[in-house]
Amino acid sequence: MAGLSRELLAEIRRIEIVTRRLVNQQMAGQYHSVFKGRGMSFDEVRAYAPGDDPRAIDWNVTARTGDPHVKTFVEERELTVLIAVDMSGSMAFGTAGDEKRRVAARLAAMMAFSAIKNGDRVGLVAFTDTVERYVPPKKGRKHVLRIIDEILAFDPVGAGTNLREALEFIGRVAKRKAVVFLISDFLDDGYERALHVTARRHDLIPMTVVDPAEEALPDLGLLVLEDAETGALGVIDAGSFGVRQAFNATQAERKAAREGDLKRYGVSPIEVRTDAKDYAAPLVNYFRIRARRL
Repeated sequence: MAGLSRELLAEIRRIEIVTRRLVNQQMAGQYHSVFKGRGMSFDEVRAYAPGDDPRAIDWNVTARTGDPHVKTFVEERELTVLIAVDMSGSMAFGTAGDEKRRVAARLAAMMAFSAIKNGDRVGLVAFTDTVERYVPPKKGRKHVLRIIDEILAFDPVGAGTNLREALEFIGRVAKRKAVVFLISDFLDDGYERALHVTARRHDLIPMTVVDPAEEALPDLGLLVLEDAETGALGVIDAGSFGVRQAFNATQAERKAAREGDLKRYGVSPIEVRTDAKDYAAPLVNYFRIRARRL
């Protein structure tokens, strides 16, 4: 990170301080209880103690020593975590707080610090209309800071969004089951089959980043709007109640369709808004609900 500007280094440090505090205070134990390891492996044989499960008795050792002994097992804790972040043009949008891309960096940091706190490996997939950056999973604070740096300093080549290609790329690089956090505004289509395949092979958690202006058009009179991904220009009369009503209804329909697509394949999206004062709250709530279900 030697070549970064002083402002960017300060932002990386600020994100580290805030997210590590959130992880330690609000998400302690939540991540571990929700994301289990690959299974149980044999640890040792010890003397039987009252309360031990009789099914764990090692009969060979018991017969040899004359005293009951039990086998103990430990969870194979280490997981592979992949954080896939949408870096398309629409993620540079933000009206009420931070840009969606900056919110995505904070979400990625929270998940990455949660992962390394539990001894898991974490990697990054940064994509637009193609996968532009891949950081293979590793452990350690230095690696997490590199991931945050990659997101904040990222200068995308493409402007569009291709969720299908990002999900198919994950399928190629993640040969074993992984935890996949997919952070995007999901302004795309045609990714449903890839989503279904990824959700079956991996533990997929979609995180939808939303700006309030995308849900309710403000009364600002005539507006010239530019599509951040295609560059197309258009004029809209935001001063008209009918126009605003139609816009809001269309956005509500799109949101319902998107959430329906996700839930159809057994994944529940976590919505995080750019005007939220506490980005961790939706994550903590999600983990609590999921832990209760488990």
